[in-house]
Amino acid sequence: MSKEWFIADPHFGHKNILIYESRPFIDTEHMDNVIIEKYNQIVSEGDTVFWLGDMFFCNSTRMDYKSKRLTKGRNMLVRGNHDKGITDGKFLKLGFKPFKMILWKGIMLTHEPISDHNMRYLEQFGVRKNIHGHVHSQTEDLDPTKYQCVSVEKINYSPIGLLDLFERFKDGEAWAKWAERQQSKLQ
Repeated sequence: MSKEWFIADPHFGHKNILIYESRPFIDTEHMDNVIIEKYNQIVSEGDTVFWLGDMFFCNSTRMDYKSKRLTKGRNMLVRGNHDKGITDGKFLKLGFKPFKMILWKGIMLTHEPISDHNMRYLEQFGVRKNIHGHVHSQTEDLDPTKYQCVSVEKINYSPIGLLDLFERFKDGEAWAKWAERQQSKLQ
């Protein structure tokens, strides 16, 4: 039976992300190989993988090489803020079907988290959850019952399944900590 997987912000080939996010890798080649190996250990033929942006920071030859190693699943890409220099046609050739955002099973899949205002608006249409990337490890201002970040730093550099994400959405302890932080900001 096919499954759905979620992952964001691999930043393939991006040296500075090793520093910005304290990624535990020797260099970008090591980082890229670990992410690709974990993808290939988990994803099976017929699975759908939602990549929520910020894919490549390397030349076209390296993009081709990396993407040829990510072919097991059906790769859907929500474009991120760092994906602007790559055309939809190029992403299609690399095996990624590009979108700006995806409404999937009542969940909004985006690169950047949807604003609270827009989430309240979307709730009238049954959208109550947002799976996103972009913020990497900086998620403390987001209500964990509505928002789940799948930046690689938050998911052990490996795609995460929908059931695991639903468990995170239901995490009462995480919500209590978030609510406490929000309350302290008001004082």
